[in-house]
Amino acid sequence: MKKHLKLTEKQKDSLLAFIGEHERDGAEVRRAQAVLYLDEGLSHSFITRYTRLSRTQIFTLRHLYHQTGNTVFKDKRHSNRDRVLTRKERDKVVADVTSKQPKDLIADCAEEHWTTYWLGEYIRSLTGKKYKSKTSSYLLFKEAKLTWHKPGKVYDKADPVKQELWKKETQPILQTHWNNPNTVIFCADEMVLTISSTLQKIWLPQGEYPPVVETTGTRKNVSFYGFLNLKTGQEHTFTTEHQNMYITKDQLIKMRQIYPSQHFVILWDNAGWHRGSQVTEWIKRDGNTAVIYFPPYSPKLNPQEHVWKAGRQEVTHNQHITNIQETADQFKQHLESHTFAYELLGFKAKASLV
Repeated sequence: MKKHLKLTEKQKDSLLAFIGEHERDGAEVRRAQAVLYLDEGLSHSFITRYTRLSRTQIFTLRHLYHQTGNTVFKDKRHSNRDRVLTRKERDKVVADVTSKQPKDLIADCAEEHWTTYWLGEYIRSLTGKKYKSKTSSYLLFKEAKLTWHKPGKVYDKADPVKQELWKKETQPILQTHWNNPNTVIFCADEMVLTISSTLQKIWLPQGEYPPVVETTGTRKNVSFYGFLNLKTGQEHTFTTEHQNMYITKDQLIKMRQIYPSQHFVILWDNAGWHRGSQVTEWIKRDGNTAVIYFPPYSPKLNPQEHVWKAGRQEVTHNQHITNIQETADQFKQHLESHTFAYELLGFKAKASLV
């Protein structure tokens, strides 16, 4: 059997330094971490789950690292990230982002502030192209002289006409599945539990700032994925470091392990990580899952939003959080030990709200 070289202390120090210097580039850091973790004896399945690199990629990286050093972790696409668009296309996008709002340019969008998601949607509608990295969006924002901020509140921009239409279309679908014992109806959503207030990043012209809500000198947070079984009121929650389509797919896999043969009907919002390729491909492969999207800006329709609120009232309301992980564990334990009989379009679990 071929033996692999162990890392020297100098190489380990070099890897740690590389990780520290490139903390803003997650892909490069994950490659370096994969080599370091493999040397420490961690299983390749764990490393794959943490870094999203395949077993072949992990061992190839280790082999190449011993040959070329840290250059193997560098993203070779860096120099091309801002060249997906032609110069003419870039100029138009920058001009539009500078002078207009997303709602002025994107169909069915009511958002007044630019985010990377809406910029991507606009570029795709305008050119048919799609960036593979948020870094390219950041470069366009900077070229348009916008800087990112976290607002204190997102105002309700729900369209009541679209909401009523959605209710009329969705009610008979739920009726069809409600009495089928082999179908589970989930209302799903995500939240971020933070030591400070939960905020969202937006992009504003330089020199403009949203009002300060609260600061604690820390960015510690824990993300939650929640799935409320609408028929039983049972809550399933999972904690993660953040939210993206890869992590969303992992949570769907966990739900499939809990309900191995039942047909899933999942209702959730239009977040990018719900519509990403990893999620849609998993749904297609699963072959036993249907998705219904809530209308834009309609959190009050989603019973899972009310579950979050109930949990916060019991666990975090008026509490100064000093240990985020301890509070997250308490939050998860509370939600999973109670049933939540919230109603959606006339359908409600028989269990009592505890």
